[in-house]
Amino acid sequence: MLAPKYPVAQYLNEDKEVEKVHFSALTDLNKRAYLRGKDLVDEKGSVRLGIRYPQKKTPHFYRLSQRRDELDGGLNEGKDHESHKNNICTFLSGYNKYRFGFYERPWAEDKSKFGFEDVIKLNKKYEWTTEVAFGLISGKFIRFDILGKSLDSVELIDSYPYVAIEVVDSHFHSKEAFKILLSATKNIPLIVIYYFVSKSPYLNQTKCPDRKNGYPKVRLQYHIADGSLWFSNVRLEDEDDSFSPDSPDEYYEKIRERLYAKGYIRR
Repeated sequence: MLAPKYPVAQYLNEDKEVEKVHFSALTDLNKRAYLRGKDLVDEKGSVRLGIRYPQKKTPHFYRLSQRRDELDGGLNEGKDHESHKNNICTFLSGYNKYRFGFYERPWAEDKSKFGFEDVIKLNKKYEWTTEVAFGLISGKFIRFDILGKSLDSVELIDSYPYVAIEVVDSHFHSKEAFKILLSATKNIPLIVIYYFVSKSPYLNQTKCPDRKNGYPKVRLQYHIADGSLWFSNVRLEDEDDSFSPDSPDEYYEKIRERLYAKGYIRR
């Protein structure tokens, strides 16, 4: 008889302690019934396991799926973060179209007027949800503060991308999470918008439409798209060639320090 690939499974018992069980215990009907109600994983904790009990073969554990761990797990933001997150989600959920962008002085005679420049303009209803776990790579996921997806289109296309909104107060992404977001936005239609609590309501804000059939606006400055961090409509590396996503570790460190130095993130 071949040895099973997963001879031992582990789970959390009623006392929240890790308990291990050998596959030979699966011959007991009561034990099998008990274990089916548990979140079983392999000894490394990286694979979710199920139970098989074939009538003419040895009972064993089998792989259900790879277990995904949160990239930025354990970060705790304050009440301001939660308030802004919930308010933005409620605001967006009330509309059927959206403009995300920034204000810029137009080249016109009246220099006092500001024009709103779009980073992305959506003319279809989106579903907006808070605290969404989004699997980006095998075995890892990131939990977005807010994630929007089109209700009308199931196609993963640039016209109607996933729109993630990260509300930042005193914490920024880990280096690993940031690097994965750079890569993900190159490979799938995903844009990650940053809403900094410290810059609200001046540089980051939500604005109701000027007229009944107008677009609501979300004002932003920084976002990730196509493998780069953008300031308004300029890639950071085009503004300053000392920044380079080709050296992602250094890119992250310089961006993080820039955000702290300019007061975007509360120390």
